[in-house]
Amino acid sequence: MTKTRRVDELVWREDLYPRLTPDAQKIQTYAENTDVLPPVEVNQNNILIDGYHRWRAFQTAKLAEIPVIVTHTDSEEQLLMLAVERNAKHGLQLSNEEKSKYAVRWWDIRPQDEICRVLSISAATFNRWTRNKREQREEEIKKEIIARWMRCETHEAIAEAVGIPRRTVSDKIADFGETNQMSDSAIFRDFEPQIYTVWNFGKSTNEVKHFGNIPPEILDNLLYYYTKPLDVVFDPFGGGGMSIDVCKKRQRRYYVSDLTPIPARITEIRQHDITTGLPDDLPVPDLVFLDPPYWKQAAGRYSDKDTDLGNVELDAFLDTIGNIARDVKRKWGTGRPDARLAIIVGPWKQDGTYIDLPFLCYERIAKYLTLDVRVQVPYSTQVHGGAFVKMAQEKKQLLYLTRDLMVFGRDDDTDA
Repeated sequence: MTKTRRVDELVWREDLYPRLTPDAQKIQTYAENTDVLPPVEVNQNNILIDGYHRWRAFQTAKLAEIPVIVTHTDSEEQLLMLAVERNAKHGLQLSNEEKSKYAVRWWDIRPQDEICRVLSISAATFNRWTRNKREQREEEIKKEIIARWMRCETHEAIAEAVGIPRRTVSDKIADFGETNQMSDSAIFRDFEPQIYTVWNFGKSTNEVKHFGNIPPEILDNLLYYYTKPLDVVFDPFGGGGMSIDVCKKRQRRYYVSDLTPIPARITEIRQHDITTGLPDDLPVPDLVFLDPPYWKQAAGRYSDKDTDLGNVELDAFLDTIGNIARDVKRKWGTGRPDARLAIIVGPWKQDGTYIDLPFLCYERIAKYLTLDVRVQVPYSTQVHGGAFVKMAQEKKQLLYLTRDLMVFGRDDDTDA
């Protein structure tokens, strides 16, 4: 349907007219015959798609209005494609180099057959010109699939997120496992493991600061002793995401969750309330790492939620720890004889009464799993401020400086 626009409303963009060489004689001839010229083509924003010489002719004839056909465009790329297609019918044709440039630019934006039609090229030519681009995209898709698989997304979820068939996802993951046979000696080349049952580390080396952070070297040692490449590590108290960073470095898969993930890691740490049980989409873990809030010393520090283990009563705290051990054992079944559950927790004093949280946690976990080893992990000397030290000296009280790291394995003689 033909409409009219003010001549001065039309917008000419040089970038939409590849290789245009204005023909002054043609413009003058058109200016003398404006009444028989077909309408120009513009989009909804009055950007000129086709009809440069006719538009200049109306300007030359000093006419106020020009007949137009309005074609709606949804994007800059569609606008460019229309301009290229319309102007390919006359004037200088695009060179192969220029056509190749447009083919690469449009290959993942517009349908292939449309690009071939606009540029007047064959499918074989299009595939040859875009081969590097397609290979690059293929590599990007592969990297995204592996990154999502490493953070324990399901094959179905990966396929939906990436936009490819589930079978393709499974094939690429299988190929990754076959072609990336990683040696732990190479992965831990820069690592010196602890060899005694006292693991003494200095100040926190975590890059992301978060209340309750522990040295990443603790998990490093657990991965070294109890896992192999591509094993699954489950951390339901994700905190600042330290376990994610260590697992990535050591090429372990990871499922990290938390009741209240910190904003800085919200896209990496799943939100899950562990008091409701294990996550439904959790793969069978090879190592479960528990770094729970040390009960009342963390009250209100993570969140004000009722199920936050820093806010609950002691029995509820211990019930949750025991339930995790029970559910993990069931998850393991008989297929993970070498799997382990590790918990790090320290003692606490409430109203002057010493509460041995490590021993109480041991009692709950030992109903289902068997203790392999108990390691002492000293705090840094900065754990107690000057006021606490002075008060302890005045009251002749001892200050605790260590946490217990306990590692449990499956024992079929314990309760199911």
